[in-house]
Amino acid sequence: MNDNAQTVFRRAPRLLLGVAAWLIGTLPFLVQLISGRTSRDVEHYLASARAVLEGAGIYTTVPFEYPPYALAWFVGPAAIAADPAEFRVLIGLVIWGLDAAVKAGLIWYGCRRRDRAADLLPFLLYTLATAALTRIVLQRYDVIPAAMSFAGLVMLTGGWPLLAGLTIAGAAGTKLFPALYFPVMAAFAWRRGSRDLVRFVAGGAIASLPLVALSWMVPWWNFLAFHSNRGLEAGSVWASVIWLGHFAGLPATWEVVSGSWIEVTGPVAAVLVAPARGVWILATLICLGVAVWAASSRTLTIGTTPEEPDLESLPTMAVLLLLPITAFVAFNPVLSPQFHLWLAPWCALALLARSRRDLITGAPGVRRAVSCILLATFLVPIFYPSRTFTPGLDFGRTVVLVARNVLLIYATWCLTKAVLAFYRRPGSAPP
Repeated sequence: MNDNAQTVFRRAPRLLLGVAAWLIGTLPFLVQLISGRTSRDVEHYLASARAVLEGAGIYTTVPFEYPPYALAWFVGPAAIAADPAEFRVLIGLVIWGLDAAVKAGLIWYGCRRRDRAADLLPFLLYTLATAALTRIVLQRYDVIPAAMSFAGLVMLTGGWPLLAGLTIAGAAGTKLFPALYFPVMAAFAWRRGSRDLVRFVAGGAIASLPLVALSWMVPWWNFLAFHSNRGLEAGSVWASVIWLGHFAGLPATWEVVSGSWIEVTGPVAAVLVAPARGVWILATLICLGVAVWAASSRTLTIGTTPEEPDLESLPTMAVLLLLPITAFVAFNPVLSPQFHLWLAPWCALALLARSRRDLITGAPGVRRAVSCILLATFLVPIFYPSRTFTPGLDFGRTVVLVARNVLLIYATWCLTKAVLAFYRRPGSAPP
């Protein structure tokens, strides 16, 4: 038996284990795709894509509340689909494929080290998190930018900064939240060297050129104005506390707005809208600043090729990216259940090196934060979707909603404290 055959033979058990885990973790979602109903979100994606195909005034006469690169994912299936149900299946297959790719990546990272036992915990917890959101995963497109962000980090830590910049900027052009990752990843690229930083920024600039070109013809920035007029969405910490208080007599109304989302309104909610936005922006900027500072102040061993991505910098960077996005979600006046899909990949990656003594991922605060985020995700099905969500949550489900939000805020605090403590240790500064 030659060396190549011996290598394959030794790796066969891990390969079979990984394939079996991947099949178990991905195939059940196809059942939901086939048997699920077509949501209003999917119908909106289809109507917007058809407006583009027909030359209608997207962002003007046809409102669209997402960045323009999202349409690139919808136009193809819309051109093929004969009706909304067929479009739901087609776009669902795209989302399913990207989610399956993330799960395959987690399995590969968990099983590739032959000097240790296969580690399927990151894959398992990510799969459970997406399973808890199974009613949302294939009906919202948040998996697309989340998977692109996952791929961007793998490319950056694997030594492909140009492609990483392209991917992250493309993800931000698909849905805005990955823009938070760009400065953290740029700081990491800068620490590797000015050449990597230039390539990373160049990739982001190249991916942004179509947006610049589109701005001459389409006012795509109008999607920001759409969100600026929103109040306190029912799922946010602010709205949930007010709604909990309404059971004790606090004036509040559970109201469906524009037939699309639900807000808690009333005199207290009206007063809190502006302060809630201020706290949200401030908390996000503080956590983003901490993450950028940490990414530029710690020397790590960095993989140099995509074939050998570093298993130290990858989970550590996942923690640093998790910090600002958790703050962004936890304090957001507009907090929808699908936002948990933004957090799940970073939580899984952070667990890849949970036993490494010299990594931030081994810090108790990080483990506690990841546990809180995952627990918060597992609580979502209790209150959404539920029979009382549209008319107004009952007391028990409201308590669960408040608990979910408290867990996210506590996770933000734990991450901030752990990152600051870890990077201020003696010897953490680069030589």
